[in-house]
Amino acid sequence: MPIVKSIAIHDNVRATLRYILDPDKTEGLFLCNSLNCFTNAEDAYLNMKYIYENYTHHKFNEPLPAVGKRRVKAIHYIQSFKPDPNLTPELVHRMGCAFIRKAFGDNVQVVIATHIDKAHYHNHILINTYGIDGHKYNDNYTTRRKIREHSDRTCLAFGVPYIETNRKRGMSYGEWLHRKQGTSWKEKIRREIDTLVLTSKNFDELAATLEARGYTIRYGERPAIKAPEQQRFVCFKTLGDDYTIANIGTRIIWKDDLGNASREDAYNKGQILTICFAGIIAELAKSIVDGSKKENKREEKLPYLPHNDRDVYQLGAQLALINRLKIHSIGELEAKMEKAQAAYDSAVKEFNSISEGHHRLDDLLVQYDNFCALNDKPNKTLSEKMKLQLAKQSLSRHGVKTPEDARQLELQKREYDDRIVELKREIEVKTNLLNAFKEISDTYNDISQGDYISKLMKSEQEIEAQRRASAQEISASQNYISSPKKSDTKPDEPAQKPTVQHKSRSRRG
Repeated sequence: MPIVKSIAIHDNVRATLRYILDPDKTEGLFLCNSLNCFTNAEDAYLNMKYIYENYTHHKFNEPLPAVGKRRVKAIHYIQSFKPDPNLTPELVHRMGCAFIRKAFGDNVQVVIATHIDKAHYHNHILINTYGIDGHKYNDNYTTRRKIREHSDRTCLAFGVPYIETNRKRGMSYGEWLHRKQGTSWKEKIRREIDTLVLTSKNFDELAATLEARGYTIRYGERPAIKAPEQQRFVCFKTLGDDYTIANIGTRIIWKDDLGNASREDAYNKGQILTICFAGIIAELAKSIVDGSKKENKREEKLPYLPHNDRDVYQLGAQLALINRLKIHSIGELEAKMEKAQAAYDSAVKEFNSISEGHHRLDDLLVQYDNFCALNDKPNKTLSEKMKLQLAKQSLSRHGVKTPEDARQLELQKREYDDRIVELKREIEVKTNLLNAFKEISDTYNDISQGDYISKLMKSEQEIEAQRRASAQEISASQNYISSPKKSDTKPDEPAQKPTVQHKSRSRRG
């Protein structure tokens, strides 16, 4: 269950809202929401200020008194979850929104944001101490206990069975299930290619072998392959980055002992990174073949061979990227990293700006709907009157006066929707590229510092030694608990004779 704690806010509501609604902590405000106020810090502050001052007749930004009791302007709740691979940021945010409705109702003024900048996801919730109906929310032991009960019950209601899928690669549940059971066509083709890479001289030879075994290969703009008895073609690129025609060719060239001609060509072209990685892969493959490397399988069901080793697989993927992007040296890699980082920062900055504008447009349209629904309604309740006043103030502040203005807001919101989708996709691609560059840089630095293979094998041996030591400690502790306790007498001091103990007991009798 999540941990819920509260902080009483006396004078820095605006600063707290700015901290909560930080685009860098909330995926560009994507994991933010609000009720009866705006979702950006400045407008939310003004909305809360109006309600607070209307019911208390005190200034929302009044200075703190030198002595005496300080008025609570808002309550800041933090709902923290333990790190769990089953918890996604979206699920945590949905649980937070449901928790708010359950705990506070529909008349509270609240802003919620899910922060993902730490190992554990957590919801920041700021509520105005006065609701739009004038109800006052207190923060004390009794209310905190009830709030935690609501949090626990809400989270229990979201106890949906988790199905593990590889979302980063867009794998559907059906494909994941087939792959797990060994009945996936894609997995069958991957394993066939992995096996033939070790024995083929080039891609044409590999393709001829596949066709001899009943596979059908279709060339063109989107090369594809079909296994025997398979109904539809599958594109090579959908099998993964290592299974495009270009990368299969690269894997064949640099497999095992590599070949002197290819290595000489690489030297002539100044491909220092390619030579470095290819040499390490060759050494690692030889250590696997001669049995000196501890097994580190990528696929447990397959036999342990060079192409089925995690370290070789990771190095091969890095080498494929180096060749695909034509990176010849560490200097070129660093230059590409700087360029990729600048492009990523620019995309994130644009995404944060558009996301904030999107939230403002969405909130303005909600306020416009409230104005249209309540403006001519007779016999309004106190909550409805306050909602109408908030709507008038918000629309006036942003210059929305006519239905045409509202229609323009809707059109602009649609443009923002499309651009947000594009930027999300762009940021994901740039993030993956930056991570790949960093992995290549880290690997190259490790290789440059000394014998990379020995370090790699030594680290595996150290991990195994730690496991054995831990197992021995557990075994020793279990034996100690199960065995009778020995006398505390020192070895060089003889224990008291039983007759002496018997006499002493008889004297006391």
